Amino acid sequence: MTSSPRRLPGLALLASAAVFATTACTSGAGAPAAESDGGWSPVTIEHALGSTEITAEPKRVVTIGWSDEATLLELGVVPVGMPDSTFAGDDEGYLPWDLEKVEELGGEKPKLFNTDDGIPTEDIAALEPDLILAVQSGIEENEYEQLSAVAPTIAYLDQPWMTPWQDATVTIGKALGREDDAQQIVEETEGHLADIAAEHPEFEGTTAAVGGMMPDGNDFAFYLEGDVRPQLLGELGFENAPFVGELKAEEGAFSAPLSREKAETIDADVLVLWHNSAEEREKLEKSKVFQEIDAVQNGRYVGYDDKVQSMAISTPNPLTIPWVAGGLADDLAEAVDGKA
Repeated sequence: MTSSPRRLPGLALLASAAVFATTACTSGAGAPAAESDGGWSPVTIEHALGSTEITAEPKRVVTIGWSDEATLLELGVVPVGMPDSTFAGDDEGYLPWDLEKVEELGGEKPKLFNTDDGIPTEDIAALEPDLILAVQSGIEENEYEQLSAVAPTIAYLDQPWMTPWQDATVTIGKALGREDDAQQIVEETEGHLADIAAEHPEFEGTTAAVGGMMPDGNDFAFYLEGDVRPQLLGELGFENAPFVGELKAEEGAFSAPLSREKAETIDADVLVLWHNSAEEREKLEKSKVFQEIDAVQNGRYVGYDDKVQSMAISTPNPLTIPWVAGGLADDLAEAVDGKA
């Protein structure tokens, strides 16, 4: 089926959860946290690469994690710096939900830096951060040490790139001294997903294989249990297709490859694929091996080649979930009904 970006009415569905943040004045590119009556109490965050103590209220936050900037924004703080999005960003590298939230908060656009060839530690240091967030990332220990020499740095919590959005939200909230607000945002976002799931009881127990094509266009890559994409579908009621767990994956990977020649082994009630381009998608969908997949034959395949939509689904967090979940559910409902 052909899918295009669809938004829920009012991107700020959860804005009420972040209203507390708008009472703070904007300082530089960021909206600083309001101090509590008792002042700041030191916070310690445990993560996969160590333990990080935050001894003063963060005022200048830099994000490195894939969706950390969106979570930070939903908590009411505009980062002073963040990676550009060369995949789905605008001409400057900003994502639409980030820009809308920055405007809503009355902040300045964060300074962008590029991480395609590694983390630019010097550029980050020049921003004079007092907190660096790499929660939804895969930074290595040497990178963590370099960043920690610049400012307190929080890495991924357990596995690289696989921190659940709920845990990421609470962790970032705790680092800002806003853990209660983070919990509230998580609860409201989970409630939104639960409402969608309740509207679609047919999702419950339906298996889904979620993946994409490798850059060379020859192999599939299916996301493993624990990755944020199957997690998002799981919160709508789906189960990750069992065959995905049987694929051979590298240690610590969040996806596993499958040769296109073995496409007939794809065994899932619903197949969801991201494509690198419309041209690649068309070529694959016309191929004989693809047409032989059961889900494709039964009208249960959903394909995406819109990069903004793919990015929103691939980086679920309290800011992007209301942006994309409704349209995603509509597409999945058609697939479950065999009308995709």
